[in-house]
Order: sequence, then structure tokens, then C-alpha cells
Amino acid sequence: MLNKATIIFLFFSAVVHADITISGTVQDSKSGRPIPLVNILDEVSGIGTISDESGRFNLSITEQDYMKVRFKHIAYGAHYQIFNSSDTSLTVLMKETLLQMNDVVVTSTRSGYLLRDVPIATEVIGTKEIKESGATNISDLLAQRAGVSTSVNVDGGAIFNMLGLDSRYILILKNNQPITGRFNNRVDLSQVSTNRIKKIEITKGPGSAVYGTDAMGGVINIITEDPNDLPSLGLSYRASSFGGTPGEIYAKPVNSTVNGSIVLPLQNITISNDLTYQYFTKGQEFEYISADQIDKLNLNTDLGWTHLNHKLHLSHQYFGQQDEGATRLSSGAVLYTNATNIDRGQLTLMHSWKIKEASSVHQTIRKASYTREYEVKNNDGQIENNDITQENNTEYELLFNHQVKNITLNGGLEFSKPLYKSDRINGGEQKKDVMGIFNQVAYRLLPGLDIVSGVRLDKYGDTTVVSPRLAFAYKHNDRWTYRTAYGHGFRAPSFMESLIDWDHIQFGYTVKGNPNLKPEVSRGFTLSAEYRNKDNFQASALIYHNSFSNLIKDYALESGILSYRNVEKAYFTGIELITKWTITSSLSSSFTVNYVKNEDGDGEKIPNTMPISIGGRISYAPWNQRILFALNLKGVGEYFPQEFDPVSGDYLSSSDPVKSYLLGDLQIIYNIKPEYQIIIGSKNIGNHINRSYGPYIGRTAYVELKTNIERK
Repeated sequence: MLNKATIIFLFFSAVVHADITISGTVQDSKSGRPIPLVNILDEVSGIGTISDESGRFNLSITEQDYMKVRFKHIAYGAHYQIFNSSDTSLTVLMKETLLQMNDVVVTSTRSGYLLRDVPIATEVIGTKEIKESGATNISDLLAQRAGVSTSVNVDGGAIFNMLGLDSRYILILKNNQPITGRFNNRVDLSQVSTNRIKKIEITKGPGSAVYGTDAMGGVINIITEDPNDLPSLGLSYRASSFGGTPGEIYAKPVNSTVNGSIVLPLQNITISNDLTYQYFTKGQEFEYISADQIDKLNLNTDLGWTHLNHKLHLSHQYFGQQDEGATRLSSGAVLYTNATNIDRGQLTLMHSWKIKEASSVHQTIRKASYTREYEVKNNDGQIENNDITQENNTEYELLFNHQVKNITLNGGLEFSKPLYKSDRINGGEQKKDVMGIFNQVAYRLLPGLDIVSGVRLDKYGDTTVVSPRLAFAYKHNDRWTYRTAYGHGFRAPSFMESLIDWDHIQFGYTVKGNPNLKPEVSRGFTLSAEYRNKDNFQASALIYHNSFSNLIKDYALESGILSYRNVEKAYFTGIELITKWTITSSLSSSFTVNYVKNEDGDGEKIPNTMPISIGGRISYAPWNQRILFALNLKGVGEYFPQEFDPVSGDYLSSSDPVKSYLLGDLQIIYNIKPEYQIIIGSKNIGNHINRSYGPYIGRTAYVELKTNIERK
């Protein structure tokens, strides 16, 4: 039995901590209209609710000395408000966060910087844009960005073009770590589920001063949600029909994507898992797609632990892909069959130590592997080509950050030991030690004037490369910001370019690697101006110039045998324009345009470069944001692809250009409830099909169902 003291204590506690109900309305701070579907959570008790169609809410919680309540919405971000026990009926005002003026970015300098103040030209695709896009893969998200043109094959591989440079010169990161499995200039971004993406940071211009190889044109960093902010359970299913009608989705979907995620928060420990499975069958009408059937599986597991000033993060990523296809004659007869198996794995252990308020140290150990098996059989079933290629890499990274008043110092050391294996390598395998060390200083010289300077030394085998960078940002006032930057970039020859001999039996030629290739080196300059008003409009202009030395190009050793060589010079000059405008609380738009002029040292145009590209988006969200209509536009000016000429045995700039085209995508997103969403759309509604360099596929119709159940 309870004694008297215990009874008195329980009674006193019940009186002191009585339940109270807070009622109110959530409204847009500018228009005053109510905001429905706002997630409302008392962070002390963990009790939550959701605002209704009129923005009203009732939250019953235990009375405290003060109560801190979080208001969160897809279009408004997170808003915190402190309540007293007497505040039982009130109005909460939230401000839309479309322009993300105060987003902290890390990619451009490898340290935290407000987007408005960062000296390097940087663009952020934020949570609102990502959620409203309804995109399944990151290529869809990037397709509307200025200077980020994409050509996407149905297998998920993508060729990017940014500031006139293709994906060989763009470093792709996930949470500041390189995405493994770069092959043949294509990056398979289906490795990353859009359901977990918080934002994408796009840094433009040479970034080798802090990142080393592959960052000549810029860096794209895909940043996922902190597991502590994720729903505890997320599920989605998408069915797509390529080149057909929406009705075919229900009869026989040719592309099915399933995604699931789960988060298990424990004391100081968070476990999260994310799985994506994709199945594709092309049908018979797509002449230029060699894969008839594709299966993909992506699994990510994260384990996080926090204790005092230390954070440990262990992550494992697995990606597997199986392709089956055939090369057919015009009559439809099978000439060759081909099968490809790809396995990627990455195990990463990261440790962060906040030594004091202004100093921190970060360590990373990463083990990455990549295996590709490619088999070609003739119509008699005999093996014509069987190639197994392997890359294994162990990497160690040590970074530091230290801030003293207006000065931020950061730097680091990176070391890796890649091992390449293939029957087509002389001796069967090749090793190479790679080391990089960099240092950077960010300094606020005057109010509104920020300077970043840095230098990096990389050693690839017997080759040493020095990459400096200097950047300025001047914030003239609350609306105008000006930036300029100069830096060097470099790209080490790839595994395929330098070591591997490839037999393309079905296409009639062979490619031989050149072990004597030198790293490509660039000198880049950017100049930009940005305008933002306080509420709803943003515009920017960027001028850039890149000059290359030792550009790697392919050429014919003899008829039917190709290889790679360095050419002396190449030049890329261009301009890009961006606008974002929230016209009303329900109507918003964005528009981008990019123009680039390039030529090699002989004054010849460089093939496969899109001289003009445009992108646009108009979205309309009536009825309190419950439903959203969107139209996406992408246009590309006429350009000349590079094609293999079987007569000369060389890759030549085609005399038959890819004609200018404009693609349109329609989309409807319906929020049934905060945790349930349905997406219906059609890509490439004009059914435009290019013979090469994408889009390979025609009209796409799709339906997607999503659910995200938040942790209470």
C-alpha cells in the first residue's frame, strides 16, 4: 500500500502539472490565409496534432513553466513558439521559405556558411521544391536547374552538363561523401531515394581546391534528412508506362519502383534503413535501348550514436543492378544478346568531435567496392565477350574547422589506395596511392565583404597537381549580392581511359586504354550578381570561363580501334540566368537559361555540348495547398553529337545535328492527409525521342502513392 507521503506527492504533482489545452489558428504571415496540414508537436511531452482545413488546432499537453511547440509544414519549414500556461488561445504566423535565404550550406567551402553570404556561386534545391516535385530520382530534380542539363537513359544512368562540362567534371556527393560506381561518364542516381533528401547543394565553378579530382565544373551534394527528423515509417510505390497511355499503367506497368524507410530512435542511438527496388521492361518499340529488362536494388543502413561532444555514424550502402538485352537487325532478328551485372558496396565510419564551441575535428574511414560483369553472346549462344572489372578502394579523411572572431580556418588530409582488377589490364591488376592535403581561410574583411582563399596539393602516383582558389562575396545591401571567384581544377584519367581495353563486338570496334595520359587541368573564373527581395522574388546572373590543358579526347589508332589522348587546349565560356517568383500564395514560377560557347585549341567546336538550354516550372496550389498542379519545361538548342564512323574507324562530330526540342511534364500532387499523398503525372507529353544522347524514351505516364507516418 502507498504511504501517506506518496499519496500527498502524487496529488501535489497532479495539481502542479495539470493538463491544459492550447487552441489557435496557424496563418500565413503575409496573406493571413489559414494553413492546413501543419504538424504541431510539444517537444517536452512528445504530444502532437495537425491543423485542420481552417488552420485551427487543439493541443492538450501537460502544463509546464513554459512550453516549446514546433510547427512544421512542407512549404514553411519549421517554426518554434514558446507558450505560457495563460496562452490558451492564440494565432501562430508562419513565413514561407521558398527562397531559403538563410539556409546553411557546406559544399562550397566544406564548412558551414549562410547561403546569402557564401562567396562561391551556389544554388540550393530545398525541401519545399523536392517535396513538390514528386520526383522519384534526382535526375528529375536536377533537370530544371540552370546549367545542369541531363540526358538520362532508362537504366538510370545520367550524363550531366554543368557550365558546359559533362558529368566527368562534376563531383557527385552524398552527405559530403563521393558516390561510388562512376562508369563511362554516367552516374546512377537511383542509389539515393528522394524520400530521404533534405536538400541538394549545387556549387558552380572549379572546386578542386577543397575536393580534388572531378570537381572541375562544380560539385553536387545530396544531403539527406537527419534520422532524428525522419518519419518512423515511409512507403511509396510508383508504376510507370513508357511511350504508352496512362491506361497501360494498370494493365502492365513497364517500370515499377518500391521504396520503404524505417527509423528506430533509441536513447542516444538512431537506426534507420532505406530500401528501393526498381523493375523495368522496355517493350519492343525502343530501337536505341539495348536493355530489355532491368532490375535494381538499393539498400542503405545507418547507425548513429551521440554522446556529449562526440558523434559516431556508421553507414552501409549496397546497390545491385542486372540488365538483359539484345542487339537486333532492322528486321528484328537478334544479332547479339548481352547481360550486365553490377554490384556496388560502401561501408563508411565517421567520427565528429566538437572540441570546443569554435573548433571541431572530423574523421572518416570508407571502404568502397565496384564490380561489373559484362557478357555478350552471338545468336548461336557462343560467348563473344566476357569481361569482369573490379575496383576496390580504402579511403581515410581527416578534416578540421576552427573559428577565431571573423576568421574560419579549415583543412584536411585525404588518403586512398585504389586497386583495379581486370583481365584486360596488363598483369591483371593495378594499384595507385592517392593523397591530397588542403587548407582554406574564410575571412570577413569588412561588414558585407567575405573572402575565401585556399590551396590543395594532390599526388596521384607520380603526378603532383596544385589547385588554388580565391573568391569574394560583397553584400551591397539586403537585396544585392555580388560574387567573383578564380580557381584551378583537375581530373585524373579514369580507370577506363587509362587501363582498360574494351571490346564492343556488337558495334564493331575496340577501345584501348592509354596508361600515359596526363591529368586534365583547368583554370576557371566566375562572376555573378544576385537580387532577392524580402518576400517572393529572386534573380541571378552568372558569367563563367574555363580554359583546359591536357583535355582527354578519344581518337582512332587505326580503323576500328580507338584510344584516348591529351590535346593541348579547350575553352568554355557562358552565361546562366535564374529567376524564382512567388506570384501569389498559391502560384509560383521559376525560369532558367544557360548559354555556352566552346572550342578546342584548333578552333573546332567540342561535340556533345548543348549550347543553349532552358528550364521552367509553374506550379499552382489552390484549396489551401492540399492539391498542386505543376508544369515543367525543358528546352535544348541544336547541337552536334559525337558518333562512331565504321568507315573511318573514328569518333567524329556528326554532320546530322540533334534538332532543338522542348519537353513538357505535367503533374498533379494530392495530399490526402499529411501522411498520405498521391501523385499523377506525365513526362515528355509531346513524345519527343532522340536517336542518341537522350531522352531515349518517349512519353511517360505514372502514378505514385506515398505514406509518411511521423514518429510521435
